[in-house]
Amino acid sequence: MNFKILTVAITLVVGTLFSCKKSETAAPKTKTELLAGTTSKSWKNTKAVAANGGLSIDLVSTQPTCVVDNILTFYSNKSYEIREGATKCNSADPDLVLKANWSLNSDETKFTVDKIIFQGRQFDNITFDVVQLTEDIFVGKTMLTISNVSYEFSATFEPVK
Repeated sequence: MNFKILTVAITLVVGTLFSCKKSETAAPKTKTELLAGTTSKSWKNTKAVAANGGLSIDLVSTQPTCVVDNILTFYSNKSYEIREGATKCNSADPDLVLKANWSLNSDETKFTVDKIIFQGRQFDNITFDVVQLTEDIFVGKTMLTISNVSYEFSATFEPVK
């Protein structure tokens, strides 16, 4: 009888050991994955501020809806595009506003775009400090010079849902 109890106990222990799975935790996402997903990820600009000394301008609230509803999509192949959102400023405007490339430095603290358009001007090879980047927010800061005046520019993006 003791042999049967011992056999049942061993069977239960062995069965329990082999039926338990190790808990697998996913590796944390890289900033590239947070920014572009596995193939692409779309973002909307929710805040943009240009500051010079004590002067600060909220660029989102001062722009028409047809500008601030544009969609920025980062692709995992390191390209990006800006497309018109739900509204266009002019019905003849193309859907594709800008197509360019992006990169992160090796420690993923600096974000560079080879081209942006800001206040109607094109800027080339602009590098942003990555202030915050999670699944739900992307904040970058850089310096831009317009008409010989330097501005600290900060932009905040949230994913398009």
